[in-house]
Amino acid sequence: MPKTSLGFDSGGHIGKISFEVQNVHAIGGPEFPKLIFMLDLQMSPLKPYPPPENLIHPLTWMFLSGEFCSPEQRAVANFRDEVNFYADASHSPERQFRLEIPLDLITIDRIEQSREGDLRAALNLRGFFAVHISGGTGVQRFETTRIEPIAFTIPKSQWIEKLLPQLGYGRLELIEVRISNGIRAEGLPKAVQEVREARAYLANGDWEKAVTHCRHTLEAILDSRPLQLPPVSKFSVKVNTFIHEHLASLGEKQSKLLAEEMNLLWEVCSKAAHPNPPDYFKRADANFIVRSTTAILEYVSGLLA
Repeated sequence: MPKTSLGFDSGGHIGKISFEVQNVHAIGGPEFPKLIFMLDLQMSPLKPYPPPENLIHPLTWMFLSGEFCSPEQRAVANFRDEVNFYADASHSPERQFRLEIPLDLITIDRIEQSREGDLRAALNLRGFFAVHISGGTGVQRFETTRIEPIAFTIPKSQWIEKLLPQLGYGRLELIEVRISNGIRAEGLPKAVQEVREARAYLANGDWEKAVTHCRHTLEAILDSRPLQLPPVSKFSVKVNTFIHEHLASLGEKQSKLLAEEMNLLWEVCSKAAHPNPPDYFKRADANFIVRSTTAILEYVSGLLA
């Protein structure tokens, strides 16, 4: 459970903040995405150190502000909200506070570009308090708190499967593939599924598997139609035959461009092209290959529809 303590620079411990990572959730995407933290707040009145006899100051926690950081040292979003939480000598209350952090898709994309695996993040918090007169209700002064940043990690399964969809990340970049009716179209749903797998692995930070499924997508496109070829044929031959037999509406230049793009992607995605190190592909490489493969699938499916 991530947590931190509250105190004043002038001295005196006044409480703590904590939350459960598994209770972090998101709402509002993609138009108004927000990350939600259910904070457990504990507060006690101010007892200065060293305290004069019986000198206890009631407190009102007025505002909570700060920055959401990801990774831990980079602030990506600001927040500020009213708390209105009172503690006096008679009790040290506890309450749950809903902290809403507004984001936008550009910010979320920045977070994703730097994320590798689990989401590393931190909350930099500041509290603004009214310090009341000892034994009274009037305000003696206002003070801000001394709060250590709360660093935490959100497991990638929670971030990818639960939070990113609720934030709307990826919803604005839909794959719309038109698939004609009939048995001859049965291969394109396979290609669509393969490119979806590629995008899922891309979000999960597995660049190698993302690229592998792009290769499978290209294979599935060619397998979507019968070809007048021997069972075992080179990929380049299959591409030329597919275009000649099923994309006859393309002109010579367009046919050449499509064939070259498919052959180039096939070669780049081949394990033979990068047999060693396992981290051959980086995020930018995988992102480019997935986008290029998606574009080819959309283009070909439109011509086949």
